[in-house]
Amino acid sequence: MKVIICGAGQVGWQIARHLSGELNDVTVVDNNPDLVRRATDTLDVQGIAGFASYPDVLERAGAADADMIIAATHSDEVNMVTCQVAHSVFSIQRKIARLRSQSYLDAIYADLYRRDHLPIDVVISPEREVAAAAMLRLSAPAAFDIENFRACLWIISHTGVVQYGL
Repeated sequence: MKVIICGAGQVGWQIARHLSGELNDVTVVDNNPDLVRRATDTLDVQGIAGFASYPDVLERAGAADADMIIAATHSDEVNMVTCQVAHSVFSIQRKIARLRSQSYLDAIYADLYRRDHLPIDVVISPEREVAAAAMLRLSAPAAFDIENFRACLWIISHTGVVQYGL
């Protein structure tokens, strides 16, 4: 599968690591050339330096034949516009956006993310995922999970990165 990941920070890098490890064709886009270089030097991915929401940058990243785009930059608005451009200009079928602002995540606005509005197929919120995982673990932790749960919370609190599979 050909995947474009916009944002090479902690979240984008982890997604790129996972997807490239599963032998997907991954291209990472970030406006910080150092982050792009870090990704291409350490992972089996292609890299493009530029603004993810710009159509010409997405074109250089291979959007014309991409199966999926994951917009995981630090900006909710850039992520939303990136998905709109991916849909309107390149007809990318699967669009995932990282959104952090509670205002965008409020359930009463869920109708906003439809193909005829903002065409985002999946909204991810690492903060919400961590909270849900923490509550699940706290509600019924198994004896062998306690140490892993502490390690996971330490990693999250010190890096802000969600590490699944600890």
